Order: sequence, then structure tokens, then C-alpha cells
Amino acid sequence: MAQLTNIRRAPRCGAKTRAGGCCQCPAIRDRNRCRLHGGKSTGAPRGPGNGNYKGGEFTAEAVKERQWLRSIVRTFGKVEKR
Repeated sequence: MAQLTNIRRAPRCGAKTRAGGCCQCPAIRDRNRCRLHGGKSTGAPRGPGNGNYKGGEFTAEAVKERQWLRSIVRTFGKVEKR
């Protein structure tokens, strides 16, 4: 019975529903949202697990280096026909 009383006193989730009102689920402890609306979320994964991860192969410096290398190969790779 005490646990039910604690749940009733818990702050409510502030997420907006499709109907325009607020979600009435209890918010996760120390958060403003319930478990359904991202209260439990720790954020996007770090490193390669994230789809937006950049490993350095497309930095401006790396791209310029590859372009320079291609130009060198093009210049010295041409064979003159006689």
C-alpha cells in the first residue's frame, strides 16, 4: 500500500500527447519524463555504434591528402607512347 502512495505522489511526465494534453505516467526518478518518453534514455551511443560517427577518413585534411596523392599518381603514371 505504501508503494502505491509513493507512485501517486511522484511527479508526472510532461510529454505532450497526440490529443494535446500531458502524459500522466509517473516520471523516472530525477528526470522529467516517463520511461515511455525518454526518461530512461542515456542518449545516443558513442563511437562507431552511432550512425553519425566520423572516424577521420573524411576530414578536410584527409580529403586534400588523397587528392594530392591522386594528382601525383596521374602525373607520374602517364606513359608516353612513341
